[in-house]
Amino acid sequence: MTSPTINMRHLLNVRHTIALLGCLLWAVGPVLAQGKTSNDGEAQSVSPAKVLLEKASEQIQRLLNPPFSFALIGDQPYNPSQEKALDAILKELDSRSDIEWILHVGDIKGGSELCTDGLIKHRLNQLKKTQKALVLVPGDNEWTDCHRDSNGSFDPQERLTFLRKQVYTKPLTLGKAAFKVRQQTALGFPEHFMWQQGTTLFVTLNIPGSNNDLVNPSSRGLRDEEVQRLFNIRQQAVDAWLAEAEQLFKKDDAPTETVIAFQGDPLDGSGTPFSMDRMLVRPDGYEPLMKRLVQFAANTHRPVLIAHGDTHRYRWDQPDLSKYGATPEVNALIYRVEGWGHPFTNQWVKVTVTPGKSKPFLAESILMHADNPN
Repeated sequence: MTSPTINMRHLLNVRHTIALLGCLLWAVGPVLAQGKTSNDGEAQSVSPAKVLLEKASEQIQRLLNPPFSFALIGDQPYNPSQEKALDAILKELDSRSDIEWILHVGDIKGGSELCTDGLIKHRLNQLKKTQKALVLVPGDNEWTDCHRDSNGSFDPQERLTFLRKQVYTKPLTLGKAAFKVRQQTALGFPEHFMWQQGTTLFVTLNIPGSNNDLVNPSSRGLRDEEVQRLFNIRQQAVDAWLAEAEQLFKKDDAPTETVIAFQGDPLDGSGTPFSMDRMLVRPDGYEPLMKRLVQFAANTHRPVLIAHGDTHRYRWDQPDLSKYGATPEVNALIYRVEGWGHPFTNQWVKVTVTPGKSKPFLAESILMHADNPN
């Protein structure tokens, strides 16, 4: 797994500072090695040299893994008039030196726009023009909901295959400054990404809205059993991808935190017990995912940030996940951020990660400049 490009000036500063810290460690090392132990067997006293050594080590880690920020957008554009607004956001993000790359959490078209090849390619070309790297997560409007009459009565699985051919044929992000990622190609889900930036692990998943693809109105033309089968296959791939990520935490150079991104809102979105499409009781399509994310945090013992879209309202919180099996200790590890979406296309979210901190994540809503078309 590779990281976004490191700024060369920062790299030179790191080397210079590490050299100075190395001299400090060489000077205090003999003093620290002598140590002091009390005669009555109490714990070894903390010498000034040891304090200096610990602070030097922390400084080195911070220099090697400095804080960084990425932009969170999604659920736009929903119509041709919003394309200009998205161009303005991308232009602003390209101009900001504090934003290293962009995360779009899906829905690059409106829920009632046609799912044609031409429209999807057009919106993808808009995203590809950004000067920064851009990670795109599949949204329900690109494939799950394409069975709707207003969308052109497409086969959702065929639309997902089409999207994969347009975006996920290579282990690269979109954008002019694209960086490499790992993909879950072995199980047929190339849209599942994994990469590290310093000691921060990133994972993307295909978890869309519409109750995680469990909504099954008559326009879909599938039996409930087939919808459930497709859901199970994707959930098994999600479980396997997260299990692979967990293995990284067993290594000496383990990640210090994880960001997991997908489109559907698992807490406030479409995962409700009643379907307005068919008026039938149905399961919460996000429950298996949430239980697995709680397990992931419990297994890694490190902070986790869930980044999603779908309900178009900025959220930044630490939700209570006890109904999914989270203990208070695990609840304290899990954060959630949702980005703005249609019709709020004049705002975006800045997410900052400070690697290795007990509370490494910070999110803030950013209002576009006054010249934004929306």
